[in-house]
Amino acid sequence: GPGEPRKKSKHRKAVDFCPTIITHLRKRLYRRDYRDIPLPMPTKEFRRETEPIFSYNDPAMAFCTRYIHTSISRQRSPIHCCLWTPEGRRLITASKMGQLTLWNGKEFNFEHVEPAHSNPIRAMTWSPDDMWMVTSDEQGIIKYWQSTMTNLKEIKGHAATVRDISFCPTSKKFATASDDRTIKVWDFASCTTEQTIDGHDWDVKTVDWHPTKGLLASGSKDNTIRLWDPRSGKELCSLHAHNNTITRLRWNRNGLWFVTGSRDQHLKIWDIRTLKSFRTFYGHKKTVNCIAWHPSEEEVFATAGYDGSIMFWTPDSQNPQAEVPKAHDHSIEGLAWHPLGHVLASCSNDRTTKFWGRNRPGDDMMDDIYNVSQLPEDAKRKAILALEEVVRNNPKTSYRRRTKILQGLQEMQDDQGEEIIADQVIPGIGSATDAKTKKEVLSLLNEVILGGDTKQEKPKSGSQGRFGSGGGGYQAQQRQGYQSQQMQQKTQQRGWHQPQQNFGGNTMGMNNMSTNNNMAGMNSNMQQQQQQQQQFGQINPARQMMIMKAQQQGSQQQNPQQRRW
Repeated sequence: GPGEPRKKSKHRKAVDFCPTIITHLRKRLYRRDYRDIPLPMPTKEFRRETEPIFSYNDPAMAFCTRYIHTSISRQRSPIHCCLWTPEGRRLITASKMGQLTLWNGKEFNFEHVEPAHSNPIRAMTWSPDDMWMVTSDEQGIIKYWQSTMTNLKEIKGHAATVRDISFCPTSKKFATASDDRTIKVWDFASCTTEQTIDGHDWDVKTVDWHPTKGLLASGSKDNTIRLWDPRSGKELCSLHAHNNTITRLRWNRNGLWFVTGSRDQHLKIWDIRTLKSFRTFYGHKKTVNCIAWHPSEEEVFATAGYDGSIMFWTPDSQNPQAEVPKAHDHSIEGLAWHPLGHVLASCSNDRTTKFWGRNRPGDDMMDDIYNVSQLPEDAKRKAILALEEVVRNNPKTSYRRRTKILQGLQEMQDDQGEEIIADQVIPGIGSATDAKTKKEVLSLLNEVILGGDTKQEKPKSGSQGRFGSGGGGYQAQQRQGYQSQQMQQKTQQRGWHQPQQNFGGNTMGMNNMSTNNNMAGMNSNMQQQQQQQQQFGQINPARQMMIMKAQQQGSQQQNPQQRRW
């Protein structure tokens, strides 16, 4: 009204896929196939020519690493799973409070919340005909939903938590996996159990139906992957490859591969024709919780885990092709691709749902904390320093957010490898920057100073005299002479005979040993040490110890000690 302050307009990010579809439909009339599609140019002018991902024959176009938006529910409850509607207009998230929340798929704002279960929802999926949605909770209750979010049926399916649900290709059957160690095959129309499979020895964490055939694959807490016949309930094969619980298993749409994730932080891709794993993926630092194949790119899949990071993989490499480090502050519980594959949604225990999109032509990847990880090492280091400066000088950034961003940037910089500072220079070795890690520096330092196998031993009681208790060299020789002198006195008192011994080149008879001879040997050794110092000059102590050790070993080889009595 009049007199009221005018509200400041706020820009809200939106991702509209309609222009890309229209461009594709307009240009496909004049093309044979993907060979006639021009390559994307790194300029902003080329954005109007961008087409959907399925138009390009390039898996790199499907890596969604650009941050778009964060949606926080009003209930402030952890989000356990998320799912797009078949037409891609909305995203459905399931919370720990048993509620289903609908988010707009274009502007990512809140639309509706629906009380669904009285317990935390753990799994949900759409039927292949896009007509029905099935959800399950921690009490083993299964519910049917229409596309209008109307609940039509509720059944008691299992005695424990239902962890996963999967439909058959015809939408007439579906399978559920539960912590009660069983897999059940249900008839959708009659809501009755057709088969109960209890071959696993522990909780069944995941199950997935083959995209074209009557075949079930499941993973359990007993560290095994098993294939089943859903008609008879018989076990067809058992695979042992992971060292911990199988947390997720998903078939590829070609029906030949499936990927497994485990608590051993590894991912494996299997070929159903050979029943062997042909690739192991390394990258996650904690448990792998989610696996999602791209809807149009057959060779791209995304994973997320307990460490809060999202990674993108292809079967031809064991390392991640793209990564979003620290995407969430806590464990990521669900991943869902948009039906067109241009947006990836992730939900987490940090009570947030985040949306990630592909980079557009001409985007500056240096202004995004998540996109920085995709840059080369030199550009990545410069971008991190620039982001730190911007965050520190921005007065609108709250203290909590500023601390979180700076901490994330510091962790990303530490992951590149710790650079050893210049003051950590070891005498006799050179600069510490030549070593790869601090452990190598410390091990090399011990080898030089302690002499490898040489160990400093504490003298026993009664063996420490005026010559000290050093670990080797001159003091060790004098300590041996002092001990031999005491032994000689005892043998003389008892009337025993002992042959002569040679200590460091100084021959001492057992009958004519005296203190004066011992002091003379010590003085001669001290003179030798002074001569060595004059000969060494300004050589550092570490290198001097190495030379002295070599000379002592040479003298011992020339004058070997006689065997004691």
